[in-house]
Amino acid sequence: MKKLILAVFTLILTFAVGSCGNEEDVQETTKTVTRKVSRKAGTFKNLSAAEFKKLMKSKPGTILDVRETDDVSSGIIESAIVVGLYNDSFNETINTFQKDKPVYVYDESGSLSVIAAKTLLSNGFSEVYSLVGGVTSWGMEGFSLVNPNIIKGKF
Repeated sequence: MKKLILAVFTLILTFAVGSCGNEEDVQETTKTVTRKVSRKAGTFKNLSAAEFKKLMKSKPGTILDVRETDDVSSGIIESAIVVGLYNDSFNETINTFQKDKPVYVYDESGSLSVIAAKTLLSNGFSEVYSLVGGVTSWGMEGFSLVNPNIIKGKF
């Protein structure tokens, strides 16, 4: 037991001494986004590209692309509104949407759309759908995208 305690003490001392004098000044800047949210929250549903497309046709609503405008050159789903999730106007933009209509949210790969879906729910939206795999999976299914440069007033 004494040997174990001695070994642990030696290990801790080694790290403590070894880290002395090796400090570097590192400056890291992280953008913090603060959003006001209501307490009403529901759940969102992750959909495959085929399910997403089918539901958009049968239950029209708002299509939201949460990529930054610089990242949409590959195209967007027709009629999508593009507003980056970390854009300062994100909350302002989503609060112009009808909260009683479905919101179909996507990004490039599906990770940011989950965060956006949770934000929509916490802002009072009750029917939110997220595209699994994002616009990448949409394209892999052979579904078309439109050129965002020809759509005026969507950015």
